Amino acid sequence: MRLVRGAALLGPAIVLLSSCGYVGPVLPPSPQLPDAVTNLHAVERGDQIVITFNTPVRTTDSLTIKRFSEIDLRIGAAPTPFDFDTWAASARQYSLTPPPPTEPDNPQAVPMSKSIPAAEWAGKRVAIAVRTAVRKADHYSSWSNRVVLNVITPLEPPVVKTEPTAQGILLTWPEQGSGAQYSIYRQGTGEQQPVLLGTSDHPDYLDKTAQYDTAYQYTVITRKGSAESLASAPALRTMTDIFPPSVPAGITALAGPDSIEVSWQRSPESDLKGYYVYRSVNNGSFERQGGLLSLPTFSDRNVEHGKAYRYEVSAVDQKNNESAKSAAAQVTF
Repeated sequence: MRLVRGAALLGPAIVLLSSCGYVGPVLPPSPQLPDAVTNLHAVERGDQIVITFNTPVRTTDSLTIKRFSEIDLRIGAAPTPFDFDTWAASARQYSLTPPPPTEPDNPQAVPMSKSIPAAEWAGKRVAIAVRTAVRKADHYSSWSNRVVLNVITPLEPPVVKTEPTAQGILLTWPEQGSGAQYSIYRQGTGEQQPVLLGTSDHPDYLDKTAQYDTAYQYTVITRKGSAESLASAPALRTMTDIFPPSVPAGITALAGPDSIEVSWQRSPESDLKGYYVYRSVNNGSFERQGGLLSLPTFSDRNVEHGKAYRYEVSAVDQKNNESAKSAAAQVTF
């Protein structure tokens, strides 16, 4: 009877021991502190300070963030040397609505933006930073990278004029003071958005890459320090070829046994079509000789001994724009 009773007592103990598995050490609860924002950017654009950043995806202990309880964005005078606690104590807080909850299985950084009137901080050197929270009671992330701006009087959008020239489309606009730089953007036919064409330290820019018979839309932005203007109103221009080639140079005329050989330097224009030759006999009026020549030479066999001949040459492009006539080359046959 004793053995049976002992076996009965051991049974539950064995069952209890076999049902317990090793679960490891007990982990502390997550502090639920988001990673700090690392891509805060701010610029004075027109009469606004435009601030952008992306929300973090995880907490400092690598847990996925599903929702934010608060976005703490602040602007304040930038102390020297800089100290976040000193700055934050007097910085102004701006409300920013947290983004909607994200999918925990596919966390994504959410782009955030805020525009603040620049007039509130005109003439001041300010620091901007942001931090986030997923819980109340001061469970904030560390402060983001800080952006320091010298807020100035808003820059006006340039008023752009365009003028076609033989070298390209010339853009001009009023000067916006010392230290201003200008970014020039161009959008051609079929392009989805303007692209940066170039920059200038002066209130003008020559677009040497403009193609004939193509419509372009130009905009210009003024920049000074960390401030920039709004884009100018679009200036439209179609480059039309109304410009003749350069005047031919190096004209020579040599008398041979039965002809006068005229030659000149080849014109450099890529759209050159050919040349016209003009002749004067014994100081008479100039008359065009034959048709368009493709090569920079002319052989004049309609000549008589004892007469003086003068020759001038013009260049013609593919749009039939004709240059002025060259200096005359003279020879007596």
